[in-house]
This record gives sequence, C-alpha cells and structure tokens, in this order.
Amino acid sequence: MDVPPPTNQPWFRKADLSKVPNIPPRKAVDDCVKGAPDPNCAWSCTGCTRPTDFAFCPKKGDWGLSFDDGPSHSSTNKLMDYLDTVPDVKASFFILGSRVVEFPETLLRTYKAGHHIGVHTWSHTALTTQTNEEIIAEILWTEKIIRQVIGVTPKWIRPPYGDIDDRVRAIMTAYGYTPALWNRDTNDFTSGTDKSFQLSWIPANFTQWVSVDAKSATTGFCSLEHDILMKTVSVVPQNVPILVKGGMKPQPVSTCNGDTNPYQTVANDTAGAAPLSGATSAGVSSNSSTSASASSANASGSTSPTATGGASTIAGGALGALVGVAIAALTFL
Repeated sequence: MDVPPPTNQPWFRKADLSKVPNIPPRKAVDDCVKGAPDPNCAWSCTGCTRPTDFAFCPKKGDWGLSFDDGPSHSSTNKLMDYLDTVPDVKASFFILGSRVVEFPETLLRTYKAGHHIGVHTWSHTALTTQTNEEIIAEILWTEKIIRQVIGVTPKWIRPPYGDIDDRVRAIMTAYGYTPALWNRDTNDFTSGTDKSFQLSWIPANFTQWVSVDAKSATTGFCSLEHDILMKTVSVVPQNVPILVKGGMKPQPVSTCNGDTNPYQTVANDTAGAAPLSGATSAGVSSNSSTSASASSANASGSTSPTATGGASTIAGGALGALVGVAIAALTFL
C-alpha cells in the first residue's frame, strides 16, 4: 500500500506557498557530502534544526514518547493493550495514510484512548527528494484519511527518516504543521532486517539515557520507536517503567511542547479533492471543519468525538485507484 498518492491541483491554492524557497529536490535521502556547508538546513544530513522544529521536550524530566509507521493491526493493538494498563502514560503516534486504509479501526482505537495522532506521510517517502506538489499530496491525503476516521485534522508531522530541509519546512508551515523530530533513536526498525540486532539493546539504551544522559541534561528528550514490528513492541513494557522509575514523565510530544490542542480547527482541503473510495466511517463527520470540543477533550486524554449516528461515506475519487477494494464496505462500529 506504500504507493505515492496522486497530486491534487486545488490543494496547491489552499496555502500561501510564496515563501517556499526554490531548493531543488535531492536525489536521495543520503545524498549528503560530509563536512559540506548546509545552507538548506537538512536535518537528515547534518542534524540542522530551525526554531520551528521540535526535537526534544524543552523541560528537564519530560520525555516525548513517540511511535512511527502505524497503524498495524497486530503490533499496534498489542502496544495499545499494554498502554491501556498504564492510563497515565500517553504517546504520539505518527501515522502513514496508506496503513490507515488497511487498519482504520486500530487508528480509531488509538485516538479514543487519548493518544496524540500526527501525520507521517502517505507512503513513507523521503520528502526532500519530492517536488512541492508531491510533498503536498503526501501530507494532505494522509491528513484527509485520518480526519475521515477520527474526525480531527492533525497539526503535527514527522518527516520519514527525519528528512527535512527548509523547502519541506516551508511547505509544512504553509499547511499549518509543526515538524517533529527526535533526539534519542532506538533504531528498533533495523531489527526487521538485521539478524544481529538484539532486542535487549532497546531497554539497555533507555537505561543509559535515563541513568546517565538525563542526569546532566538541561532539557527533556524525545525517543523514536516503531509500532509495526511485534518483536520491538514486545519490549515497550520494559522501556516505559525505566522512564517512570528514572523520574521521567513520558507524554506526547505535543504535550511536552505546551500544545494544549494538537489538532487544526479547519481542514486544508475545503476546495475539494476527490475523496477516498468505497469506505464508510461510522459516526465520523466528513465536514471540513473539525470539532474543537472533541479536539480539546482528546488533548486532555479523556474522550473522542461522539458518534453522530449513521456512517459518512467516503465517496469515489482519484485515490480510489490506489486503494481499490481494500477498503470497500469497511465499517467500524
């Protein structure tokens, strides 16, 4: 399902793109020259950040707990089963639009449990390698399907691979998004392909970060994990207690950054792109404006939007060519 989505001309007119710098797309995410100047502030090359970027919790003791690449039916639900047992711990989940098509009910469960939902593009592509139009499509198709499922529009986004530069930042900003990076990487995703990777390394890293790094730090942290691999999700019940026992406060990145309402009040696509094909989303309004009261309730970790009765149909359109019958007649409730 990780196929780049089609571009959509009306979306280009929904934001002021005049401040987007004329930086050509890179050839690859690792298209970096070691030691070379970095005027475009490409985090994936040099670790460069701008004031608009989130990379760690500003307050000492706060810990941004974040998971990428979901939802997955088996591993995300296993993670949710654990997090449901520690209701005082919430996390940020950066979502791939293509996987919402496959597992919308898992996304709905995550949101209803009070976790923070952000965008992670549609197809997990390296954004600095894409044209402006392709970047916008990756973001807004994902935004659209997330809103169709949970009824709110995210305003936080994590670029895949942390691949962001000033052009990508400017596009994100134009569409109301805050870029979220990280400063502690578990590298858990490598366990899927690297047979030498030992799961014990993950809690060992958390122990090191809490017992050594946090002692001398003047700020908080943000860790990166992934909820698409069952074996890495299985060690999360070890990681979270390490944080809590070490005096850290695990929480969504939006919370530790002081964002009390991590969802946009107005969607970006009111000019209208052809919506998704053949699915039904019970109790989720397809109106372009989101519910401010629902967003505020979720930010406090309590409730999600109330079902309004009946299902809103996601009608046929351009993206239906990509998702086809995979989401036909899908109902959640």
